[in-house]
Amino acid sequence: MTEKRMTEPTVRDRILDTLLDLTADRGAEGVTVREVATAAGVSIGTVQYYCHSKEQMLTMAFDEVNRRIIARVNDIQQTGTVGAVLRRALLEFLPLDAARRREASVYLAFSTRAVVLPALAAIRHDLIADQHRLCADAFRLAHERGETLADVDPDSAAWTTVALIDGLLLNLLSDPTGLSADDAIGVVDRHLGALTRI
Repeated sequence: MTEKRMTEPTVRDRILDTLLDLTADRGAEGVTVREVATAAGVSIGTVQYYCHSKEQMLTMAFDEVNRRIIARVNDIQQTGTVGAVLRRALLEFLPLDAARRREASVYLAFSTRAVVLPALAAIRHDLIADQHRLCADAFRLAHERGETLADVDPDSAAWTTVALIDGLLLNLLSDPTGLSADDAIGVVDRHLGALTRI
């Protein structure tokens, strides 16, 4: 009985999952507190208990998507070259399966809102800063281990890598008949392969 209770989603989890589903389907603009409450099977008051405004609701969801992505990155297999580990981490940011596609759709919807909402801009800034730090640290470590293939400036290479991942995410979501998942992975491989052993 106790074990079952531990695996059941909390009310907050249900609200978050519903919010992410609705945002992935409709974008951030089309989601209301009432719709989230109805779809989650809770009262409007329950949704408002966790988030007092639509902006706070969106902020909570954006923060959750970023938390899930970073949690997966932290769980990746740490074997092989630094480049191989970095490759695994970067692929967690791309919409290569249903779960990551849903998260990437939410990330993209909220990223456009971040232009006008400072709270969302701050969350996006933190995610980009985490991506940059991850890449820069990896390129520094690869250099220390003699695994870089060129004279790599870690900070510049990291910014290029972050921009590349953001661009691939946008293309994979917005043009499903254009760039394929395999093509996107190939782009990542060629980019990393020009900098370090993978």
